[in-house]
Amino acid sequence: MNPLDLINVPSLSQVFEDSRHLDSLARSLAAFLKNQRWFAAKNEGLQSVDIFDSVEIPSDQVTFELLLATVVTRGGSTDCYAVPIACVAEASTDDEANISEETAIATLAGDETSITPLFRLVECSGDSEFWRAMTTALAEKKLTTRNGRVLWFSRTACSKLSSSDVLRKSDFKVHGGDQSNSAVAIGDQFFLKLFRRPRIGHNPEAEVGILLTDRTDFKNSPQVEATIEISGADGNRCLALVSEQVHADTDAWTYTLNNLNSYWERLARLENRPDVPPGRGNIQKTDSKLDEVNVLVEKLMTPFHSEIVQLGRRTAELHAALSSCNDDPAFAPEPMTHDTLSEQIVQIRNEVQVTCKLLEKSRLDYKFDVDLPTEIRERANRKLDDMASFEVAQAGIVNIRCHGDYHLGQVLRTKFDFVILDFEGEPDRTFAERRQKRCAMKDVAGMVRSLHYASCTTAVGMLPPPDRKITNLNHWQRFWYECTADAFIAAYKESTAGQPFVPANWHAFNTLLDLFLIEKVLYELRYEINNRPDWVQIPLAGLNAVLGLQA
Repeated sequence: MNPLDLINVPSLSQVFEDSRHLDSLARSLAAFLKNQRWFAAKNEGLQSVDIFDSVEIPSDQVTFELLLATVVTRGGSTDCYAVPIACVAEASTDDEANISEETAIATLAGDETSITPLFRLVECSGDSEFWRAMTTALAEKKLTTRNGRVLWFSRTACSKLSSSDVLRKSDFKVHGGDQSNSAVAIGDQFFLKLFRRPRIGHNPEAEVGILLTDRTDFKNSPQVEATIEISGADGNRCLALVSEQVHADTDAWTYTLNNLNSYWERLARLENRPDVPPGRGNIQKTDSKLDEVNVLVEKLMTPFHSEIVQLGRRTAELHAALSSCNDDPAFAPEPMTHDTLSEQIVQIRNEVQVTCKLLEKSRLDYKFDVDLPTEIRERANRKLDDMASFEVAQAGIVNIRCHGDYHLGQVLRTKFDFVILDFEGEPDRTFAERRQKRCAMKDVAGMVRSLHYASCTTAVGMLPPPDRKITNLNHWQRFWYECTADAFIAAYKESTAGQPFVPANWHAFNTLLDLFLIEKVLYELRYEINNRPDWVQIPLAGLNAVLGLQA
């Protein structure tokens, strides 16, 4: 441990009694945060960390504390983080105390006269006993923070969390993996998600989940049991969400990749396999169904093709549920007007500029003969010009609350169905932006792009390469993508017939879908440039499809 990590007090409670010790803990916390997956500002650099509040979580064995810290980056952005910590004896074994270099924050070194052993302060979201202590305490009473805020359970109308007994007797299993939040399974009944960045205001995931639970008949999302709230003079923050536990076989992304792998294997075994598949044209032209295509779909994509149809229907049912509560201002549909469409187009124009500037600065090896940033600017703005003249009034469409960050990773696959979850929205946007009512095509575009990403996974090494005897791999990859996207779109369109949030005719439907495909693929391109340059070919192929770039 370096000297910054030493705090000269013998107990955790004494850290909060002296601002100097609390500042030392904040500096140690700053060093710790930089390496955490759930910390969103790793690339910006930290300017300061201020622990503005904390609450002791009652426990018989270990001292637990939940910290609330304000983080300011060198770029000037500010955010709040929730960090659970435990105070454990350094002499304890790693297994007993969950101590590791990855979780260690600081050491309580004691004062000059102290003869007590050293204690280590560790981040304890990986300790199931922390979760048990917090939930059982809150099931029985409210907790007051050191600065007067209140931590409490807010139960839904159908909540089964009326007693702490069900929590005290349950096994708590912490979910690992690369997550921007922390999660734990509570027995086989409940699932808790801790929001690492609890912001003031209405949390979209809690808000949408409670509406679907208490006010609609939609059954393909987890039923919300309760939220854990922090209330104070500065406003209300949702700290955590407790929902029913969904017993799923896998997530839809993994399920899709498994089926795509089966597609390649079946294709390799297909007798009288054509060199290239029959042409599908644009994925949005779903009116024509060629017999030759249907025969290949039956041979190569059964039963996955019909399951994608099912996902399209479930997406339609979700949107119908989200648009059904006219008496709730947060969810009542609002007419799409020329002004609201223009605002969306202006926002996407700005994203075109930001993306192209980022592309110009990058040194990527992409296979285009043209000046790609210039080509993207010209073609995107030309397409957006055409969309600006879209007759919104004639289409008669309404904007609704949407999922907001819809893709295969946000869906679970159970034995016979799909369950849609994670209504938090795009995490880098503000709550106000995430709660805005949007065109439902935003979610449709998100899923279409996710299917395209899945289709490209062999090219980036996520799936084993197809059999060498398969020629024209790009054509067969595009065939799988177009068939699945086509099936999803057609099922969604059919299931939303007569709904005011979907255009009645295909031209209007495709125009708005194109708009949000452009928005989504620009976001993907920025993400891949910054995080996975080797994957940049996937969003570039998506831009080529929607803009017709000149390769």
